[in-house]
Amino acid sequence: MRLPGVESVAKAMRPALPSPKILRETGIPVVSVFPAEPPSPGEPTTLVCLVENIFPPALDVGWTVAGAAVTRGVTLGPFVPAGDLTFARFSRIAVRPAPGAVHACEVTAPRRNATAVAYWVAPDTALDEQLDTALAGAALALGLVLALLGAGLALLARGDRTG
Repeated sequence: MRLPGVESVAKAMRPALPSPKILRETGIPVVSVFPAEPPSPGEPTTLVCLVENIFPPALDVGWTVAGAAVTRGVTLGPFVPAGDLTFARFSRIAVRPAPGAVHACEVTAPRRNATAVAYWVAPDTALDEQLDTALAGAALALGLVLALLGAGLALLARGDRTG
């Protein structure tokens, strides 16, 4: 069973990861967390946990939200072979992001006695809205100043012609 888009997401994430040579030498799973689609405020979204550099294909993947373990809405994909003789695995969780909420994907490789954690923090859209409002107000004020300046210069130029 293949997850849709697994290969394309894995390829898109590759440039952000350390070189494969370093990963093979250390043998520690590399974990990334990202939203499947850009999140909208108050709307449910899916977070994806991508685990790469897995060998042997045996590890535990878990999610926490604000420090509490979560199992509801979690799906775990199969081990997918990679070209460098390691495996990758996806886990997904359905969330309704709250501003500042910390989501973590925790990966434990029991044979290596190693745990890797990746975090995703929901953006605070209230600050974005305040910034948008402030920038719109500044643009309006600048537009009014420039319109008054233009009208003043037009009147000044007209007065010079009639004088």
